[in-house]
Amino acid sequence: MTKDLFRKEAIRHRTRALYGDVVLAAPLSSWLITGLLIALIGGAIAFGVFVHVESDTGPLPLWRWIFERPS
Repeated sequence: MTKDLFRKEAIRHRTRALYGDVVLAAPLSSWLITGLLIALIGGAIAFGVFVHVESDTGPLPLWRWIFERPS
């Protein structure tokens, strides 16, 4: 009688194993993220130093144009 307690489909569902491999995605390491951030910030600083903006008085470095707007 205990054999007929559950349907065959329910027993098969409980005993079935998962197929395939489990792959865990590892996050990027902190040193890689830090290196990318330093490169991004360094690029932004280099952009601000080496880019010139054309104004009425002639070309101005971007950092001077931002912080010391000519009147």
